[in-house]
Amino acid sequence: MSGFFPQNFDRSKTFVLLAGRGDYPRLVWQRMQAAGFRCYIFAFEEADWLNDIPKSLCFKQSIGQVGVWLKALKKLDARYVTLIGQIKPKKLFHGLIPDLKAITLLTKLKQKNATTIFGTLIREMEALDIQVLDARCFVEDQLATMGDITPTFGVKIEDYELKHGIHVCQQLAELDVGQSVVVCKGTTIIAEGFDGTDAMIERAGGICSKPMGIIKLAKKTQDFRYDIPVFGLTTLQKMHAAGIAWAALESQRTLILDKKNVLAEAKKLGIRLVGF
Repeated sequence: MSGFFPQNFDRSKTFVLLAGRGDYPRLVWQRMQAAGFRCYIFAFEEADWLNDIPKSLCFKQSIGQVGVWLKALKKLDARYVTLIGQIKPKKLFHGLIPDLKAITLLTKLKQKNATTIFGTLIREMEALDIQVLDARCFVEDQLATMGDITPTFGVKIEDYELKHGIHVCQQLAELDVGQSVVVCKGTTIIAEGFDGTDAMIERAGGICSKPMGIIKLAKKTQDFRYDIPVFGLTTLQKMHAAGIAWAALESQRTLILDKKNVLAEAKKLGIRLVGF
Protein backbone atom coordinates (compact mmCIF):
# COMPACT_ATOMS: atom_id res chain seq x y z
CA MET A 1 0.00 0.00 0.00
CA SER A 2 1.16 3.52 -0.75
CA GLY A 3 2.42 5.73 2.03
CA PHE A 4 0.03 8.42 0.82
CA PHE A 5 -3.10 6.56 1.94
CA PRO A 6 -4.64 7.87 5.19
CA GLN A 7 -3.97 5.96 8.42
CA ASN A 8 -7.62 5.00 8.82
CA PHE A 9 -7.88 3.71 5.24
CA ASP A 10 -10.45 0.92 4.71
CA ARG A 11 -9.98 -0.84 1.38
CA SER A 12 -13.39 -2.53 1.64
CA LYS A 13 -15.25 0.77 1.13
CA THR A 14 -16.45 2.23 -2.18
CA PHE A 15 -14.13 4.38 -4.31
CA VAL A 16 -15.09 6.89 -6.97
CA LEU A 17 -12.60 8.25 -9.49
CA LEU A 18 -13.54 11.77 -10.60
CA ALA A 19 -11.74 11.74 -13.93
CA GLY A 20 -10.53 14.60 -16.08
CA ARG A 21 -8.60 14.26 -19.34
CA GLY A 22 -5.30 12.60 -20.15
CA ASP A 23 -3.67 9.22 -19.47
CA TYR A 24 -3.38 9.83 -15.74
CA PRO A 25 -6.98 8.76 -14.94
CA ARG A 26 -6.59 5.60 -17.02
CA LEU A 27 -3.45 4.61 -15.11
CA VAL A 28 -5.14 5.17 -11.75
CA TRP A 29 -8.26 3.25 -12.82
CA GLN A 30 -6.15 0.29 -13.94
CA ARG A 31 -4.34 0.23 -10.61
CA MET A 32 -7.55 0.53 -8.62
CA GLN A 33 -8.94 -2.43 -10.55
CA ALA A 34 -5.76 -4.46 -10.10
CA ALA A 35 -5.88 -3.82 -6.34
CA GLY A 36 -9.41 -5.22 -6.21
CA PHE A 37 -11.12 -2.05 -4.99
CA ARG A 38 -14.85 -1.56 -5.47
CA CYS A 39 -14.78 1.52 -7.66
CA TYR A 40 -16.69 3.69 -10.11
CA ILE A 41 -15.78 6.49 -12.53
CA PHE A 42 -17.43 9.88 -12.89
CA ALA A 43 -15.99 11.14 -16.19
CA PHE A 44 -15.86 14.92 -16.61
CA GLU A 45 -13.98 14.71 -19.93
CA GLU A 46 -14.33 12.49 -22.99
CA ALA A 47 -11.70 9.76 -23.44
CA ASP A 48 -11.53 6.74 -25.77
CA TRP A 49 -10.45 4.36 -23.02
CA LEU A 50 -13.75 4.92 -21.20
CA ASN A 51 -15.48 2.90 -23.93
CA ASP A 52 -13.96 -0.24 -22.42
CA ILE A 53 -15.44 0.42 -18.97
CA PRO A 54 -18.78 -1.29 -18.19
CA LYS A 55 -21.62 1.24 -18.28
CA SER A 56 -22.63 0.18 -14.78
CA LEU A 57 -19.29 1.51 -13.48
CA CYS A 58 -18.83 4.64 -15.60
CA PHE A 59 -20.99 7.76 -15.44
CA LYS A 60 -20.58 10.78 -17.73
CA GLN A 61 -20.90 13.96 -15.67
CA SER A 62 -20.83 17.69 -16.37
CA ILE A 63 -18.40 19.53 -14.10
CA GLY A 64 -21.01 22.24 -13.60
CA GLN A 65 -23.74 19.90 -12.33
CA VAL A 66 -22.33 19.81 -8.82
CA GLY A 67 -25.60 18.95 -7.09
CA VAL A 68 -26.17 16.02 -9.47
CA TRP A 69 -22.84 14.32 -8.91
CA LEU A 70 -22.84 14.97 -5.16
CA LYS A 71 -26.19 13.16 -4.94
CA ALA A 72 -24.80 10.36 -7.11
CA LEU A 73 -21.80 9.96 -4.77
CA LYS A 74 -24.16 9.69 -1.81
CA LYS A 75 -26.34 7.14 -3.61
CA LEU A 76 -23.30 4.96 -4.32
CA ASP A 77 -22.33 5.20 -0.63
CA ALA A 78 -18.90 6.43 -1.68
CA ARG A 79 -16.32 6.56 1.12
CA TYR A 80 -13.29 7.64 -0.90
CA VAL A 81 -12.88 9.94 -3.90
CA THR A 82 -9.80 10.70 -5.90
CA LEU A 83 -9.63 13.66 -8.32
CA ILE A 84 -7.43 12.73 -11.25
CA GLY A 85 -6.71 14.39 -14.61
CA GLN A 86 -7.20 17.83 -16.10
CA ILE A 87 -10.37 19.75 -16.80
CA LYS A 88 -10.00 21.82 -19.97
CA PRO A 89 -9.60 25.44 -18.80
CA LYS A 90 -12.01 26.72 -21.45
CA LYS A 91 -14.77 24.66 -19.84
CA LEU A 92 -14.73 27.12 -16.96
CA PHE A 93 -15.54 29.97 -19.33
CA HIS A 94 -17.35 28.50 -22.33
CA GLY A 95 -20.27 26.10 -22.28
CA LEU A 96 -20.32 25.63 -18.51
CA ILE A 97 -23.91 25.11 -17.37
CA PRO A 98 -23.89 25.29 -13.55
CA ASP A 99 -26.80 23.88 -11.60
CA LEU A 100 -28.31 25.65 -8.61
CA LYS A 101 -25.81 24.03 -6.23
CA ALA A 102 -22.86 25.21 -8.30
CA ILE A 103 -24.25 28.72 -8.63
CA THR A 104 -24.78 28.92 -4.86
CA LEU A 105 -21.22 27.78 -4.12
CA LEU A 106 -19.60 30.05 -6.73
CA THR A 107 -21.56 33.09 -5.57
CA LYS A 108 -20.06 32.75 -2.10
CA LEU A 109 -16.50 32.83 -3.44
CA LYS A 110 -14.88 36.27 -3.61
CA GLN A 111 -11.84 34.81 -5.35
CA LYS A 112 -12.31 32.11 -7.96
CA ASN A 113 -9.29 29.92 -8.66
CA ALA A 114 -8.37 26.24 -8.39
CA THR A 115 -7.66 26.51 -4.67
CA THR A 116 -10.97 28.15 -3.73
CA ILE A 117 -13.17 26.19 -6.16
CA PHE A 118 -11.78 22.72 -5.49
CA GLY A 119 -11.42 23.49 -1.79
CA THR A 120 -15.14 24.25 -1.70
CA LEU A 121 -16.02 21.05 -3.58
CA ILE A 122 -13.89 18.99 -1.20
CA ARG A 123 -15.66 20.47 1.81
CA GLU A 124 -19.00 19.58 0.23
CA MET A 125 -17.85 15.96 -0.17
CA GLU A 126 -16.47 15.84 3.35
CA ALA A 127 -19.90 16.94 4.60
CA LEU A 128 -21.18 13.67 3.08
CA ASP A 129 -18.51 11.72 5.02
CA ILE A 130 -16.46 11.23 1.86
CA GLN A 131 -12.68 11.38 2.16
CA VAL A 132 -10.78 12.88 -0.79
CA LEU A 133 -7.48 11.05 -1.19
CA ASP A 134 -4.04 12.38 -2.02
CA ALA A 135 -3.69 12.06 -5.81
CA ARG A 136 -0.34 10.29 -5.34
CA CYS A 137 -1.89 7.27 -3.63
CA PHE A 138 -1.88 5.04 -6.71
CA VAL A 139 1.20 6.40 -8.51
CA GLU A 140 3.94 6.60 -5.90
CA ASP A 141 6.37 4.78 -8.21
CA GLN A 142 5.80 7.45 -10.90
CA LEU A 143 7.07 10.38 -8.83
CA ALA A 144 10.30 12.25 -9.53
CA THR A 145 13.21 11.20 -7.30
CA MET A 146 16.15 13.18 -5.93
CA GLY A 147 19.25 13.59 -8.09
CA ASP A 148 19.82 12.45 -11.67
CA ILE A 149 16.71 10.76 -13.04
CA THR A 150 18.35 10.24 -16.44
CA PRO A 151 22.08 10.13 -17.27
CA THR A 152 23.86 13.39 -17.96
CA PHE A 153 24.40 13.10 -21.74
CA GLY A 154 26.92 15.92 -21.45
CA VAL A 155 24.14 18.38 -20.57
CA LYS A 156 25.45 20.64 -17.82
CA ILE A 157 23.12 22.37 -15.36
CA GLU A 158 24.82 25.28 -13.66
CA ASP A 159 24.14 25.43 -9.92
CA TYR A 160 23.42 29.17 -10.00
CA GLU A 161 20.92 28.69 -12.83
CA LEU A 162 19.09 25.90 -11.02
CA LYS A 163 18.89 27.93 -7.79
CA HIS A 164 17.69 30.99 -9.69
CA GLY A 165 14.99 29.01 -11.49
CA ILE A 166 13.75 27.33 -8.32
CA HIS A 167 13.58 30.67 -6.48
CA VAL A 168 11.60 32.40 -9.24
CA CYS A 169 9.31 29.42 -9.73
CA GLN A 170 8.56 29.23 -5.99
CA GLN A 171 7.60 32.91 -5.91
CA LEU A 172 5.29 32.60 -8.93
CA ALA A 173 3.70 29.43 -7.60
CA GLU A 174 2.81 31.11 -4.31
CA LEU A 175 1.20 33.93 -6.28
CA ASP A 176 -0.88 31.29 -8.12
CA VAL A 177 0.61 32.35 -11.47
CA GLY A 178 2.08 29.02 -12.54
CA GLN A 179 4.33 26.20 -11.39
CA SER A 180 6.92 26.06 -14.17
CA VAL A 181 9.47 28.45 -15.65
CA VAL A 182 11.99 28.31 -18.49
CA VAL A 183 15.47 29.64 -17.72
CA CYS A 184 18.52 30.34 -19.86
CA LYS A 185 21.93 31.35 -18.48
CA GLY A 186 20.49 32.68 -15.23
CA THR A 187 17.61 34.56 -16.86
CA THR A 188 13.94 33.63 -16.57
CA ILE A 189 12.76 33.47 -20.17
CA ILE A 190 9.09 32.75 -19.63
CA ALA A 191 6.69 31.54 -16.93
CA GLU A 192 3.77 29.16 -17.12
CA GLY A 193 0.36 30.77 -17.42
CA PHE A 194 -3.25 29.65 -17.51
CA ASP A 195 -2.62 27.80 -20.79
CA GLY A 196 -0.20 25.34 -19.16
CA THR A 197 3.35 24.01 -19.39
CA ASP A 198 3.32 22.85 -23.01
CA ALA A 199 2.14 26.25 -24.30
CA MET A 200 4.88 27.91 -22.21
CA ILE A 201 7.49 25.68 -23.86
CA GLU A 202 6.25 26.51 -27.35
CA ARG A 203 6.52 30.23 -26.60
CA ALA A 204 10.01 29.81 -25.16
CA GLY A 205 11.21 28.18 -28.37
CA GLY A 206 10.54 31.40 -30.26
CA ILE A 207 12.24 33.64 -27.71
CA CYS A 208 15.59 32.14 -26.82
CA SER A 209 18.28 29.96 -28.32
CA LYS A 210 19.82 27.02 -26.47
CA PRO A 211 20.75 26.12 -23.80
CA MET A 212 17.48 26.36 -21.85
CA GLY A 213 16.04 24.44 -18.95
CA ILE A 214 12.69 23.98 -17.20
CA ILE A 215 11.94 24.11 -13.49
CA LYS A 216 8.71 22.46 -12.34
CA LEU A 217 7.55 22.34 -8.73
CA ALA A 218 4.59 22.33 -6.36
CA LYS A 219 3.48 25.19 -4.14
CA LYS A 220 4.58 24.99 -0.52
CA THR A 221 0.90 24.77 0.37
CA GLN A 222 0.02 22.41 -2.51
CA ASP A 223 -3.14 20.42 -1.90
CA PHE A 224 -2.38 17.09 -3.53
CA ARG A 225 -5.98 16.02 -3.25
CA TYR A 226 -6.82 17.92 -6.41
CA ASP A 227 -3.60 19.15 -7.95
CA ILE A 228 -0.21 17.65 -8.69
CA PRO A 229 2.42 18.90 -11.17
CA VAL A 230 2.68 16.44 -14.07
CA PHE A 231 5.52 15.85 -16.52
CA GLY A 232 4.88 13.54 -19.48
CA LEU A 233 5.86 12.49 -22.99
CA THR A 234 4.16 15.42 -24.72
CA THR A 235 6.08 17.90 -22.56
CA LEU A 236 9.32 16.07 -23.28
CA GLN A 237 8.75 16.15 -27.04
CA LYS A 238 7.85 19.84 -26.97
CA MET A 239 11.04 20.51 -25.02
CA HIS A 240 13.03 18.82 -27.76
CA ALA A 241 11.29 20.84 -30.48
CA ALA A 242 11.94 24.09 -28.59
CA GLY A 243 15.61 23.33 -27.92
CA ILE A 244 15.27 22.87 -24.15
CA ALA A 245 18.02 20.58 -22.89
CA TRP A 246 17.03 19.78 -19.31
CA ALA A 247 14.23 19.75 -16.74
CA ALA A 248 14.47 19.96 -12.95
CA LEU A 249 11.47 18.40 -11.19
CA GLU A 250 10.61 18.61 -7.51
CA SER A 251 11.12 15.14 -6.05
CA GLN A 252 8.14 13.29 -4.53
CA ARG A 253 5.94 16.24 -5.54
CA THR A 254 6.02 15.97 -9.34
CA LEU A 255 4.47 13.09 -11.28
CA ILE A 256 6.38 11.66 -14.25
CA LEU A 257 3.45 10.12 -16.05
CA ASP A 258 4.26 6.86 -17.88
CA LYS A 259 7.68 7.12 -16.26
CA LYS A 260 9.33 4.15 -17.99
CA ASN A 261 8.57 5.48 -21.47
CA VAL A 262 9.39 9.08 -20.51
CA LEU A 263 12.85 8.09 -19.32
CA ALA A 264 13.46 6.01 -22.45
CA GLU A 265 12.40 8.92 -24.66
CA ALA A 266 14.55 11.37 -22.67
CA LYS A 267 17.55 9.12 -23.28
CA LYS A 268 16.72 8.96 -26.99
CA LEU A 269 16.35 12.75 -27.27
CA GLY A 270 19.37 13.55 -25.09
CA ILE A 271 17.37 15.47 -22.53
CA ARG A 272 18.53 15.47 -18.92
CA LEU A 273 16.03 15.09 -16.08
CA VAL A 274 16.98 15.78 -12.47
CA GLY A 275 15.08 15.84 -9.19
CA PHE A 276 15.66 18.44 -6.49
